[in-house]
Amino acid sequence: MKENFCSTCGQELRPNDLSVRCRLCMRNYHARCWEKTGGCTTWGCGGKPELSNNANAPEYKRCPYCGEEIISFAVKCRYCRSLIDPEAVALEEARYRDQITNEGTCFRKDPILTSLINLIFPGAGYMYIGQFSKGLLWFLIAVAAWFFTRGLGLIAVYLWVMYDSARQAVIVNHTSCPDHKTVVKK
Repeated sequence: MKENFCSTCGQELRPNDLSVRCRLCMRNYHARCWEKTGGCTTWGCGGKPELSNNANAPEYKRCPYCGEEIISFAVKCRYCRSLIDPEAVALEEARYRDQITNEGTCFRKDPILTSLINLIFPGAGYMYIGQFSKGLLWFLIAVAAWFFTRGLGLIAVYLWVMYDSARQAVIVNHTSCPDHKTVVKK
């Protein structure tokens, strides 16, 4: 499984970052971290070149949370994944809040897809738009309709659920995106 963080500084590797992978231990690094440390920082890995003088040797510090030895410029501990720099903690919390609130973005459910999902089983469309209890209730009603009416009642339940779940999807879209900001289909 490919790691999505640098094994030296602990920060996330973004798709546009220049990165290096150690050919021996297969750990990922930012190119600047690889150059700064002189190679791989994994204990026991031979991917780190031998330094002739100690002036270029990287400096290490201890993680305040787990006590492991990490590179001095690390922002996150590579072992316990804890944030070390208080500014980085604030930045990570702000990034997390932005992900939660989805500022400027709202998710839209397609009414036609919601209606067609009910063909899998009656009530699946309600579950798709987030109304799980209503979907389960209509599934149980469809099972009862099959046992008591043998077909005609089940067809009526299917038609009603397909119509009503599509209508509910439109209502959910209007309540979750009232001002129609950036719309993302989910």
